[in-house]
Amino acid sequence: MNTSTIECHCLAQRALEGSVEEKLGREWLLTNRRGAFAGGTVIGCPTRRYHGLLVAPQAPPLGRHLLLANMLEKVTCGDSAFEFSSFEFPGAIHPEGYKHIEDFACDTLSADSCVRFVYRQGPVELTKEITLARDADVVRIRYVVSAGESDDLLVKLSPLVAMRDFHALQHQAAEDPWVIARSGGGLWIQNRLSPEVCLFMGSREGEGLCEAAFELEALWWHDFRYRVELDRGMSGGEDLYCPGQFTARGTGRIVIELTAVGFPENPTAARTTAEDALSLTPEVRPGADGDDPIRCQLAGAADQFVVRRGSDLQKRSTTILAGYPWFGDWGRDSFISLEGLLLTTGRFDEAKEVLTTFAGKQHNGLIPNLFNDYGGECSYNSVDASLWFIHAADAYVRRSGDAQAWPDCLADPCRKIVDAFIGGTDFGIITDDRGLLRCGDASTQVTWMDAKVGGVPVTPRHGFPVEVSALWYSAVRTMLERERAADESLADRLAGIVSKIEGSFEDAFWNAHDGCLYDCLGDDGPDAAVRPNQILAVSLPHSPLSPQTRKAVLEKVRDHLLTPYGLRSLSPMDSRYCGRLAGDQAQRDRAYHNGTVWAWLIGPYVEACLRIDGFSADARESGRQMLSPLLTHMSEACLGQISEVFDGDAPHHPRGCFAQAWSVAEVLRMYDETSSD
Repeated sequence: MNTSTIECHCLAQRALEGSVEEKLGREWLLTNRRGAFAGGTVIGCPTRRYHGLLVAPQAPPLGRHLLLANMLEKVTCGDSAFEFSSFEFPGAIHPEGYKHIEDFACDTLSADSCVRFVYRQGPVELTKEITLARDADVVRIRYVVSAGESDDLLVKLSPLVAMRDFHALQHQAAEDPWVIARSGGGLWIQNRLSPEVCLFMGSREGEGLCEAAFELEALWWHDFRYRVELDRGMSGGEDLYCPGQFTARGTGRIVIELTAVGFPENPTAARTTAEDALSLTPEVRPGADGDDPIRCQLAGAADQFVVRRGSDLQKRSTTILAGYPWFGDWGRDSFISLEGLLLTTGRFDEAKEVLTTFAGKQHNGLIPNLFNDYGGECSYNSVDASLWFIHAADAYVRRSGDAQAWPDCLADPCRKIVDAFIGGTDFGIITDDRGLLRCGDASTQVTWMDAKVGGVPVTPRHGFPVEVSALWYSAVRTMLERERAADESLADRLAGIVSKIEGSFEDAFWNAHDGCLYDCLGDDGPDAAVRPNQILAVSLPHSPLSPQTRKAVLEKVRDHLLTPYGLRSLSPMDSRYCGRLAGDQAQRDRAYHNGTVWAWLIGPYVEACLRIDGFSADARESGRQMLSPLLTHMSEACLGQISEVFDGDAPHHPRGCFAQAWSVAEVLRMYDETSSD
């Protein structure tokens, strides 16, 4: 076990401290390179509709279905029976296996990441290890059951299946929607109406393993309760189907391995897939084998978001999932995340693939904002995804040393972005006579603050959002530097725009009354809301602000928005401020960008501090200290991960996705930037 794995184990050990309520708030996550995942709580009781032992993609990495939800585990030893599972129902947790957990460990750094639970009841010890294969939608559940040497043991392992879209919930119907059969020595289950939605589950054979035969005995379990969904104002009740059980007998000690395979062609193919996937020699995940355990943990967290798009081995390309459990691959998130997830960890080939994957779907100068989770067309409703693309492309060339990539595959999509934004393109995106970038209208949200309620933007920012023109200025400066020798005509145009922005940006956005920048210049005048968007005008590689104004912006953001976990999305002094991200969907959408703390913004904030102080040793030390609460958070919610958002009010409870790509990326990027080396 290497140093980073030991650190990961220690984080998991601390997860069993505290009350049952506290333990139910701590989660684990296993992922593979295809978009599949498994997840749950550290005491085995699911609290989300997304918790399950196998969530597999139908069209990798999207079209995900929760196939195998959980397992019921019952051991009979002599005349006594013991149950080790835990589920929440209205008013009770049953069975109460959680009371008998003695140990929990989590390893997300090796290729075949796994979690391990150890239970003890009476004379029986049960160890349960869940492993998700790296390159196949295969989960292995290994049980070691032991008692006294002469004790007779009967082990019954009953799968609970959902076979549903991972956003949906399952309820018993008048007619069971599946075809269920014993096949290939195991369980074969298939959707009647959508035969491609199928699952195979079997007992794995091998030296030292006890054969577990599957017995059909169908039964519905009703009214599972998912407390997190209920807290989010959503439906949180479900019925799950138990098609039967795997049974094994022995004396003293029994070892059983069950494997579940998502979307197999047939049972025979499923068994081959499982054997091949689980026989591979585990590897340390990229960047997770160094001497610094914190950096290793961050690199391991980063790896969980890096997946392959497509099923064909010859045509697959790298992409980035924005967050678990529910996000797909988003353009904006991918390009903000790319430097921390891939460049900082030296994964240059994959970084280049991410850029070319999105560039290949460019339309009217716009880079896709997201790939649809169910196929079909991409969505392009973003002005900043394209600007972040230029930022990421430039960072790739600088960090990788791959200078040829610019003329070969990156310059062309970047030129198309610039041409489209100068001349005008979809969503009202166009450069005005000051060189500033206009976008959107009253019905659209094309910046990252994109929440809507009833189709109406919660934070209307059409016109001239401050970070958009800051990104535009930095992008144009970047293009000018890269294109000066290649295209003299384009360089002259870009130099003219740079000159215009430098002469207009500060005058247009400076709010003299509040001593900071306006958030947006709209048709009805400037929006004086104190939001974190202005920090990008300080943190980006090229700033259109004077040194004095940069310091003023940093001070305002520090005084109004800075928390231990990132920046608030709105000042608490504003009447629209929402201190808690809670309630139903509409309430949460209203709070999403009106006070909620965003962890990813700690990156631009720390970078702004470093730039203003010239990357001094004191600034680096101060920046490293600002990262400390988020590093501690990696042992508090989803083990080894960083949440998407936090409440604006103390104690800043984590909310949203329990694992977010740009949160991890920006902490990792700044962890390296604040290094004393």
